[in-house]
Amino acid sequence: MNMIRGAIPFEAEGRARFLRLTTNAQVRYQERAGETLVDAIVAMQGEASQGDMLRLRRLIWAGLGHEGLSEDAAGDLIDEIGLAEASRLLGDAIRAAFPEAAKAEAETGDAEGNAQAPAKPKAKPAAA
Repeated sequence: MNMIRGAIPFEAEGRARFLRLTTNAQVRYQERAGETLVDAIVAMQGEASQGDMLRLRRLIWAGLGHEGLSEDAAGDLIDEIGLAEASRLLGDAIRAAFPEAAKAEAETGDAEGNAQAPAKPKAKPAAA
């Protein structure tokens, strides 16, 4: 498979696929969900969002829009690859879709967690 910018490759149902959160995928998600992709990402962070399968399935569906799948078919793919792998793929696709945010996240040291990074001090204290 040729690498397409922002495409996150995976295999399911015996064939190569990719998840990609393009502008069209984001619009597809927003039209169906009534919220932006960024709003969904924010809503899915934290303990209260655990088990938000509707958002997860819809985000995966939007990112697979180039395949013309139904949301139910996207859910079947999640079942095949497993929830942890689907979540990992979605996280990778989000970072690929928003590379500037991913770079900032890496610089603040929050690349592995969902918590907000603490604000960096504007100036270092003077040495005593």
